[in-house]
Amino acid sequence: MWGAVVLAAAACQVGGTVETFAPAHQPAGVAVDLTLQGGRKTRGELLAVEDTALVVLAQDSVTLVSYGAIFDWRFSQVGALLERPPAPDLATKLRLLSRFPQGLTPALLGRLLAAHGQAALKVVTE
Repeated sequence: MWGAVVLAAAACQVGGTVETFAPAHQPAGVAVDLTLQGGRKTRGELLAVEDTALVVLAQDSVTLVSYGAIFDWRFSQVGALLERPPAPDLATKLRLLSRFPQGLTPALLGRLLAAHGQAALKVVTE
């Protein structure tokens, strides 16, 4: 009987914890490494997940990267994801890992762009 209780308690500690998950300690999204079509690589923070693109902060520029422009992507503490565009359930999980899981309203996007000295999003398409 006690063996089952100890085993069940130990099982609760398997997997990630808040202490080891960096985005739980700061108001930032996970880091994303993107390899774009053509081989160009960039690293940035995942700001938001849209239906057709990711919004990332890369090289101090707020950038909309269409899924078609992405050859490969890896997310810190999540790993590589194969499916582009992400399936709806995966997109929901990615949104929760972004800085703005609720999405970017026009007003919020405007403030974000102004904070980075931009008049508009930088856009990367295929």
